[in-house]
Amino acid sequence: MSEEVKQGEIEINPSNLGETIAELVKDPSLNINKPSDAEVAEAQKEFEKAAQNFTIKQYSISKPENAQEFTDYIRHFIENRFLWQKEAWMGTIKLSEELDAAEGLFKADNTKGLQFGYQALEFVFYALSNPAGIGLAQAKGFEEENEMFIKVASACGEQLEGARAALKEIEFLQQKWGAMAQGFYLEVEPEEEEEELPDGVEEAPEDAEKE
Repeated sequence: MSEEVKQGEIEINPSNLGETIAELVKDPSLNINKPSDAEVAEAQKEFEKAAQNFTIKQYSISKPENAQEFTDYIRHFIENRFLWQKEAWMGTIKLSEELDAAEGLFKADNTKGLQFGYQALEFVFYALSNPAGIGLAQAKGFEEENEMFIKVASACGEQLEGARAALKEIEFLQQKWGAMAQGFYLEVEPEEEEEELPDGVEEAPEDAEKE
């Protein structure tokens, strides 16, 4: 998370699509049915709306009643448990600022929990994935707080999974618009459906013993 990134901010560049489009289309001469200007405009509108919503989306990792507890633990963690490396020092400072801002929001509105935008959420999860310490005393200290650590890390992980899925969809909308702007329809191969079993037959568990 760079120093200039603001809470919830994301940069998506619709012009940087050359390599992606080159991989998606093989022979332009075969593409007779090209998207209309209206279709291109609609694809652009769809992408821009999704991207805008993503930039302002806030992900709640706690309920209002334990917002302070989560905030205090994350602050404790980045002060005492997080091993930052290289440029991550900037993200560490920025995350501290994000925590202060988020704390101010839920204190002003007691119906809100601790919330982060996508960029901050990514860095929180990155930090929690890299705990560090020195010596036995710190190891024992981490053991004592392990229950809280797992609670916070799990909440962040669940929210991040949804955020990454949303980002993946936005990236597809970006590629779709870029392809249509260059005269191509971008199609997605359907996902393979799981084979349905006959009525009354249940799938055997993977670890079932073979007779």
